[in-house]
Amino acid sequence: MSVSAVLFAKNLDRVASFYRDALGFDCVQRSADHWQFDCRGFGFTVHRIPAVQAQCIATSQPPLRRADASLRLAFPVIDTAAVRASARLLGGQIDDAPPPWAARSADTFLGCDPEGNVFLIEGPA
Repeated sequence: MSVSAVLFAKNLDRVASFYRDALGFDCVQRSADHWQFDCRGFGFTVHRIPAVQAQCIATSQPPLRRADASLRLAFPVIDTAAVRASARLLGGQIDDAPPPWAARSADTFLGCDPEGNVFLIEGPA
């Protein structure tokens, strides 16, 4: 068994499509309630929030970052500029500059998906 994570989303198709199309994740299984991805051996699942709970969740465009979440995943990518451009077209955001704690020369950027879930992308060293 390997490490994996589940992200709960109000709009399953929009959020799952974002990770597939912007970050290039391979969808290995899909159902009405979840999309399961393989990200270089890391299992990542986007799961639909039940409708009763989803009614209480507000989303906006552009998304408001959920910066106070207790977990932030970091994803390796081949081309941070291409991922940034795709993310913006798909309703997400990726910063133009590395976070303050990263070296200015780092190919490391914070971003968020269309529902505001924060993640980090890291280009090759």
